[in-house]
Amino acid sequence: MRRPFALFFLTFLLAASQDDLPTSLPSPTPDTLTEPDEDPISDLLKNSSQAPFTELPSGVEIYGKTIRLDGSLNQGNQKASDTIVRYIGDIQLNTDTGLKAYADLAVTNFSKKTVQLSGNVSLYQDGLVYRGESSVFNLETKSFETKDLRLGFSPIMLKAKSIRQITSDGRKVFVAEDAGITTHDTEDPAFWLQSKRATIFPDDKIIFKDFNLRIGNRNLLWLPYLAQPFDANRGYLIAPGGQTNLGAFVKNRYGIMLGGESDLETGEKKGAWLLSQWHADLYSNKGLGMGVDFFDTRLESKDGYGWLKIYHIDDLNPEDERAGVDRTNIKPNRFRAEFVHRIPFLETQDSRYSFDANLTLLSDQYYLEDFDPSLFRINRAPDNFLGFTKRSPNSLTQLGTRLRLNDFYQSDTRLPEFTHDWIRQPFLDTPLLYESQTLLGIYQERLAKFQRDSLQSEADALLAGDPRFDQISRLLDDRGFTRFHTYHEFSLPIKAGHLNVVPRFGAGHTNYQAVQGPDDAIGRTHISANIDVSTKFNKLLPNFKSDKWGIDGARHIIEPYSSLSWLSTNDLDSSFGRIDRLTPTSRPRQRQVGRFTAVDDLQDWSILRLGMRNRLVTRRDSGMHDWLTMDTYFDAFIEDPELDRDFSNLYNDIRWNPVPWLELDLETQFPVSTTDNFTEVASSMRLMPDDDFEFKVGYRHLNNHPVLRDSDRIVLETFTRLNDYWGIGTHHRLELVDSTLELQQYNIHYDFDSFVGSAGFFIRNNRSQDEHGIMFNFGIKEIPSLSLPIKIGAQ
Repeated sequence: MRRPFALFFLTFLLAASQDDLPTSLPSPTPDTLTEPDEDPISDLLKNSSQAPFTELPSGVEIYGKTIRLDGSLNQGNQKASDTIVRYIGDIQLNTDTGLKAYADLAVTNFSKKTVQLSGNVSLYQDGLVYRGESSVFNLETKSFETKDLRLGFSPIMLKAKSIRQITSDGRKVFVAEDAGITTHDTEDPAFWLQSKRATIFPDDKIIFKDFNLRIGNRNLLWLPYLAQPFDANRGYLIAPGGQTNLGAFVKNRYGIMLGGESDLETGEKKGAWLLSQWHADLYSNKGLGMGVDFFDTRLESKDGYGWLKIYHIDDLNPEDERAGVDRTNIKPNRFRAEFVHRIPFLETQDSRYSFDANLTLLSDQYYLEDFDPSLFRINRAPDNFLGFTKRSPNSLTQLGTRLRLNDFYQSDTRLPEFTHDWIRQPFLDTPLLYESQTLLGIYQERLAKFQRDSLQSEADALLAGDPRFDQISRLLDDRGFTRFHTYHEFSLPIKAGHLNVVPRFGAGHTNYQAVQGPDDAIGRTHISANIDVSTKFNKLLPNFKSDKWGIDGARHIIEPYSSLSWLSTNDLDSSFGRIDRLTPTSRPRQRQVGRFTAVDDLQDWSILRLGMRNRLVTRRDSGMHDWLTMDTYFDAFIEDPELDRDFSNLYNDIRWNPVPWLELDLETQFPVSTTDNFTEVASSMRLMPDDDFEFKVGYRHLNNHPVLRDSDRIVLETFTRLNDYWGIGTHHRLELVDSTLELQQYNIHYDFDSFVGSAGFFIRNNRSQDEHGIMFNFGIKEIPSLSLPIKIGAQ
């Protein structure tokens, strides 16, 4: 297995000696010529008795400093059509198609109906520039032969034995034979992309056949075929680097479009809609990993769905840990399969129906940590869902199921679940607004397999009568029930003078059946009442101006507000196995029952929120810009559902964005009473004091939280542009509580004129052991997909 791969890898990266590339491509600089008021040769030809055979076609004009006739128009038996006209010096040829040509010499042969241009030939049409030493213009077709011409258009320059322009689906396409392509606009380009045939789709892609990458006098890479788009998602991408648990590695990705039909002339796939990205990654500690990602390009990428990703590696060292946590019983066969898609199948005037899938199958609990750490940090336990969805302007209905494909993390199943949400909308043509939520499903939750095994082993080792045995038994018991939940709410916006008043009243019911616990059936009734009151004051500040701080007049808007929320419901016993429950957070909870997703944790509450919003708005770019915003508020608890508090912290959420080079975000909360509340400060600032230096600093302080650990963390990122060629970037993360420098990352960037290169190195302190990594970036400026990415932050 390894020997054939090694041969393939060497063949892929090394090439035999190839033919020399064309000579260097000069920088296109159009000449400046003055057109004469009249064309002397045209006047001469018009006076000839053979004028119909010798006049330039309509829409074609030729100018030159000196004009000479080879033969007389009325000499013996010589036909006028045999006349040859020479234009000498500063030649300019214009056509009514927009084509302009410049040269040192033009020879017009009326017999062959051609114009031979020679000497510093430059052709300009539709923003394209052709250059060469000679070219032939056909007077009948009003077109040039492009043999041995060089073509330049952003971002590439092309030199070829011949260039043909064709039209494909209304687009101009250039087909070049024995072509050399570069983006290095100098007399002696540093690199060439050479091929027997190159098909160029401007602003889209280039298709090479028999491709060579040549730098200087060396061939570095040969491929029989390469479709290289200007889109960074397609084409070839290589990422060499190293990391402690992975060893040295080379990641290879090649993206091509699938689907549609191939055009025989251009080689392009027409109607291609499926983007495929093929992966072949070689790790010295892990072995060879291979996979493919498919993306449906007919869908908007912002929608966050429309792909299938498959990856597999036969891990040479599956039990090598990354964060100092011992691993056992991890099999070498490691893989990931992810399918996220939405398939519309019916659309009516008012509704859209679709089938939605979000599935992730993993080989083990450490796969994401090893091979996709960026996803591991934000979602280490991926959800698995299948369902049918109906969307309308006023509602969302879904019938689906949540599956348990991976048994190595704690998760719940919903087999199935029906949900129906009415958004807030007018009720029966009255001023009242109505909204509701309804859920019905069969729910179960299970511990991760390793947790169950550990608890079971602990229970087996206990002596009879040990109180710990009952605790373990409760933890090992499956949690599950059939649940019906519905909640309906009415609201009525009222304008009372300067006050905006919105009273809300809601009621709902939750019923549990087939409960796996001491009670077989439980019912809960929820009654809720809320009232929101707010007003606005504003003051115009027309003289508040500063070019330095981006202020062009201002308006100060003050919005005091209050909200009283009351909920009465039946409490669940503490032994009840909740599934949709609250998770620890440092931020205030949602107190609208209809927006409260942890329905199993609904409890009695009475809460009054008092606050004030301040906004300073200024004019910018023909619109309004929030120059400074601040929201200050706190909660007074008549009945606290969680911590038996009298008052919450005093919250301040501040955002200041005066100019593009300065941003400040600050969230603070401090205790306002003597109760054991916690303190939190979360801030970030981005500042670019000059064109050559930018930094971003963040600070988070958390102290005395009842669940979350204390933290004093500083994050600092910088980028310094040393000169036109060199730049340095850094990233540091320091935890002051235990004086641990958690992350050090250093990047150095260099501009090679036509190339850009970067190298990066990081050290991560996992407290139990350190982790090191290095990656490189090397790419062609104008073709972003033909590059080596640096993604140290993702490692």
